[in-house]
Amino acid sequence: MKIGILSDTHGDIPAAANAAAAFRLTGVEAVFHCGDIGSFDVLTELAGLEVPVHAVLGNVDIYSSDWKFFPTNVGVVLHGRFGDIELGGKRIALLHSDDRRTHHQTVSSGDYDLVLTGHSHEVHDFFEGATRCINPGAAGRGSPGTCAVLDLESGALRIVTL
Repeated sequence: MKIGILSDTHGDIPAAANAAAAFRLTGVEAVFHCGDIGSFDVLTELAGLEVPVHAVLGNVDIYSSDWKFFPTNVGVVLHGRFGDIELGGKRIALLHSDDRRTHHQTVSSGDYDLVLTGHSHEVHDFFEGATRCINPGAAGRGSPGTCAVLDLESGALRIVTL
């Protein structure tokens, strides 16, 4: 099973569309947005993939109360500030990671196979114990913009330049 991972779109609809196109080409079966979404239209673009989309709010998103009105019938689960998802035999934590304490507690707990984060706008992929930590970089405001595709079975991670 392949999943698409992106973060920090900051409302950049063309970046979201490019990420969606890359995800469609690689056959992802779920998408994870690690926060700083910036616009409902970003999530609407991802919902067009017709696969489950999981998203969390980043530090930019929390200043708007509009998110509580996001429709629930479009295939997008908006988890608030933290997502705890079981998929493909993996337990996945989804967070923006602007709160270092929450990030550290999540990673060091050992409760998760994957911790997917954003915020830094920098790609990273490392293990802390048995927990794999992935940041796909920034889809919007990145230079260049990036997203990632992860094969949950093989562990292969591909960084995609948008």
